[in-house]
Amino acid sequence: MNPKKVLHISTARSWRGGEQQIAYLVSELRKAGLEQHIVCVANAPLHKWAIEQNIPVLALAKASSIDLRFSWKIKKYHQKEGFDIWHAHDAHAHGFAVYAQHFFQQSCRLIVSRRVDFPVAKSRSSAFKYNHPSVFRFLSVSQAIADILKASIRNPEKVYTVHSANDPSRFLNPKKGKIRAEFPDLANKFWVLNVAALTGHKDLFTFLDTAKIVLESHSDIQFFIAGKGELESELKAYAQKLNLGDSCQFLGFRLDVPELLADADCFLFSSEMEGLGTSVLDAFASETPVVATKAGGIPEMVKHQESGLLCEVKDAKCLAESLLRIKNDPNLAAKLSSSAKTILSDFSPAKMARETLRHYQA
Repeated sequence: MNPKKVLHISTARSWRGGEQQIAYLVSELRKAGLEQHIVCVANAPLHKWAIEQNIPVLALAKASSIDLRFSWKIKKYHQKEGFDIWHAHDAHAHGFAVYAQHFFQQSCRLIVSRRVDFPVAKSRSSAFKYNHPSVFRFLSVSQAIADILKASIRNPEKVYTVHSANDPSRFLNPKKGKIRAEFPDLANKFWVLNVAALTGHKDLFTFLDTAKIVLESHSDIQFFIAGKGELESELKAYAQKLNLGDSCQFLGFRLDVPELLADADCFLFSSEMEGLGTSVLDAFASETPVVATKAGGIPEMVKHQESGLLCEVKDAKCLAESLLRIKNDPNLAAKLSSSAKTILSDFSPAKMARETLRHYQA
């Protein structure tokens, strides 16, 4: 098959890792000459991005995960435009695409991206959409997700791995020292950073537990969390309960992540569930040494004692010890950062797009 026209379907209301991956993919596939359209939620960041990039976009209201009007409008848009491939980029998008094909008798090859590292829900609706014959292939963003998904569906041969991507050019020549200038009283400390949505699967409670352990014996270390999310109040209350004081700063949502990473001495990633964790790739691109958990696809990027240091999920003691190894051994930190940067070519937007196109063409 030689597809010429692709419809990307997304139902995200915010801009997080998945939406960044859509942007990378669409931008790269444009270079290959594919005509691409996007269906998304009206006024979501992806809607605005598509307009800025002059990509045809159908912006729809979304009432719920089973809003059949969304599916009906996908069908009508397909009848008007005639796509060769539908690519659903999240679980609700997957559902809407299947419903359009099943209930409204619209036929089109369907590719589904899977970004989360937990089993498919044991419900009739999940079994229906994950085993529906309209799904041609599932593209998992890590091998860890692929293995979990294969165990959850009737046709595991439909599951493949296409790693998420990172654009290292974003991290070239950041303004080093910019963030430290914001905190002059902390400028001489060893900085430990996490950049993540403040959600449950990022397990920032373990990040705070790690900070507590470290700060009991090292007052020259400073912790930062950059991000927003539904657990912000709980995390701040927990930090207060641990008496972390100003030694752990919540920075909120930041657009200057390259500058944050440039000024950090260690990137501490404490997730308990993670599809791949492209924030780790951002740290690699910034040559910031990484300490992380073994959640999901993280070990596919972080090779223990080669490109970073790994600990078990929720093991704050190991994370603290690993962080202190980075602090106390500059040679180890430099070796890990140097090795990590060589891995980035395996996670480039161009490679992700080539592999995705290969599945479109299969």
